[in-house]
Parts: sequence; structure tokens; C-alpha cells
Amino acid sequence: MALAVPVTLKTTEEGENERLDYAVSAMQGHRENMEDAHAIVLNLDAATGTSFFGVYDGHGGPAVSKYCARHLHIELRRHERFRDNLQIAIERTFLRMDEMMKDRSAGRELSGYGGNDNWKAYRKAMRTSLFLPFCQKPAYPGPENDGCTACVVLIRGNQIIVGNAGDSRCVLSRNNLAIDLSNDFKPNLPAERQRIETAGHEVTFSERGNVHRIDDGIAISRSLGDLLYKDNNNLGPEQQAITAFPEVRTEEITQDDQFLIIACDGIWDCLTSQQAVDFIRIYLNADVGLAFICEALLGHCLAQPRGWDNMTVVLVRFKTPGSCQVRGRNALQRPINQAAAERAAAEQAAAAQAASERAAAEQAAAERAAADRTAAARVPPPPAIRAATSTSAPSTPSFPGAPPKSPESSKSSEL
Repeated sequence: MALAVPVTLKTTEEGENERLDYAVSAMQGHRENMEDAHAIVLNLDAATGTSFFGVYDGHGGPAVSKYCARHLHIELRRHERFRDNLQIAIERTFLRMDEMMKDRSAGRELSGYGGNDNWKAYRKAMRTSLFLPFCQKPAYPGPENDGCTACVVLIRGNQIIVGNAGDSRCVLSRNNLAIDLSNDFKPNLPAERQRIETAGHEVTFSERGNVHRIDDGIAISRSLGDLLYKDNNNLGPEQQAITAFPEVRTEEITQDDQFLIIACDGIWDCLTSQQAVDFIRIYLNADVGLAFICEALLGHCLAQPRGWDNMTVVLVRFKTPGSCQVRGRNALQRPINQAAAERAAAEQAAAAQAASERAAAEQAAAERAAADRTAAARVPPPPAIRAATSTSAPSTPSFPGAPPKSPESSKSSEL
């Protein structure tokens, strides 16, 4: 159930190295819990100069997203193909996350994150088992009804490598134009629907959110965790109804590339890729810091009619596009144009306020219409209408000596 008053406290951090600078901000919003997580390692591997950015959008609780934010980049760095074939390393690491979470050894950490009744029950069973003979361990179900999407970005040399499973998204701004570097994996996509149905599940359209779902449940077709949808023992992990197998794309960095946006669907429910790029560009042109921009973007989305989800955004700016050369130590920083920054912030605040007022007006109009319909249903019809519509109304009695009624007087009395 959504909170009537959103939690607007934002967790924000920023950093930089010789090639790029970044900021990330996350906000709980109207959700009862914060289920997003993220991981950023600017120097994941010194030998190859690899930077890592990951956004994990949890559902059913924060356990899987927090687990992946802690372990995925470490397992990726350990993979034998990490240095010579990042695509294979990313694909195998995504699948390995499921295998790790199926193992009982992950249960203590996952249940410690909590977030749903299954993990609470498992922790209680673990405590109870300490008093049983021979220390009998409870059955370990793994993350059956909870999981997370994952969108990870690695920057190595002159390349951007994106691995994505779910509906989080990576967008590149190239010469002020938005370029999607990932697909939003939904159950209604033809290839996804075919895999889901082959695995023995069905795709349904739900009025709950007006989206396609699997078995009227989850609304994405790829994720980490969600083991109930990976239950066909005759199929491999890539062919399950929901698979952790990611799409991996590689993009060459050009002189026209400006920045990357990596965000969960809480952002993309409110803005198109191009709208997000335009929003950020306004602030960058005013020399506003990346952390401020990320927080402003969250506030803008929160004010939209569909801004009810957890929100996380990572903004990565290239210092030297193209060759990613090291910037000179004596390079001068451009001074912050405070007046322009304030104007940009005022413009975005006014736009957000206008959108909020429109949404409030629409909601008030809908509530008034509903109240009018309810009131109309409760008010009984006037006596004349009841008499006219009743089939059992008694006739008017006649009295001796009373003059007969003329048609005109009869009509006027009815009126």
C-alpha cells in the first residue's frame, strides 16, 4: 500500500576519477519500503581501467537488490573472462547470482535484509532450530517471491558495456539526443511472451496498473531472484519464464557523448529518455553540480501523476569524450554560474508545481464527480414521479356532490 505522504529524504553521493565524474541519488517516495539498491566502483580493475555502475530495483522486499548490490560486481571481477570478454563475463555472472541465492549459505544474509513474511518466517525457523535435537535446519526456499532488476554499466577504455535484465534503463546523451542502451523487458514483447508460454506460464493483461503480467503477478520478464518463475526443471536458466540472462550491448564512446543516465523504472514511468536528457542538460548548461541535478530529477518525478515508486538515478559525465584521455592536472574548473543555476532550478520547480496542481485538480474533479454520483443514487425521487411510475397507486376517491374534474385541472394537479 502506498504512503499518502512520501518519504522525500534522499541518499546522495558523488565522486570522480581522471576520466569521468558521477553522482547518484535515491529516494523512497510513496512506497512503504525502500527496495532499490545501487553499487558504484570507479576503479573496479586497475589493470584494465574499468569503472562499474549498477542499479538494482527490488520487488517483494529489498533482500535481493541489496544482495546483488553487494556481490554482483565482485563476482564479475572474479570471472575468468572478465579481462578478455566482458559480454560472457556479464552473462555468466547474472546467472550465477541466482545460483548463489539458491544456496543455503546465502540465507542468513538475505533473511537479514528482510522485507517480507517469507524471510521473517525463515529467520524465526532458524532461531527455533537451535533448540531442536541435532540442530535440524529448516528448509531453505530461497528468494521465491522477491527479486530485482539489474542494469549495470562498465566503462573500459573507449567502450560502454551495458548488461540489463528487467526494466531499469541506461540512456546515453550524444549531442543532446537520447540513445537507449538497454531494452525494457516486459512480458508482452514477442520473444519474451514466447519464452514465458513455452515454460508453462501465461501472459495476462491486468487492470492493476494497466500492464501485462506473468500469471497476473509480476510485470517484468527478466530479473534476478523470483525463483517461483524459474521452476521448469526441463529447461535451462535462459529458457525459464523469468530469466536472469541479461542483454549485453557495447557502445563506442565518441566526441559527441556527454553523459549517461542509469535509472530504475520509477524514473522512466514519469519521463521519456529524451525528456530526462533535456532536463539534465538544462542544469548542466547552468554549471550545476551532478548531485544537485540528481536530486532535482527525483523531485521532478515525484511531482508527476505516476511518481509513486522508489526512485534511483545515476548520472555519469565524461570529462574527455572520445579517447577518455586523462585531463591535465592544471585544467581550470569553470566557475559556477549561481544566477543561471537558480533560474534553472526555478524553472523546473515551477514546471513541477504546475504538474502537481494539474494532477490535484484532476483528482479533485474525479472525487467531486464520484460524490455527485453517490449523492444522486441516495436521493429518493420526488412524490409526483413516484406516483407516476408506481403501478399500484390508488385512484383518487370521489365524494358525493363533488364537481367533475376538467382535463385542464387534472393536468395542472399532476404538475
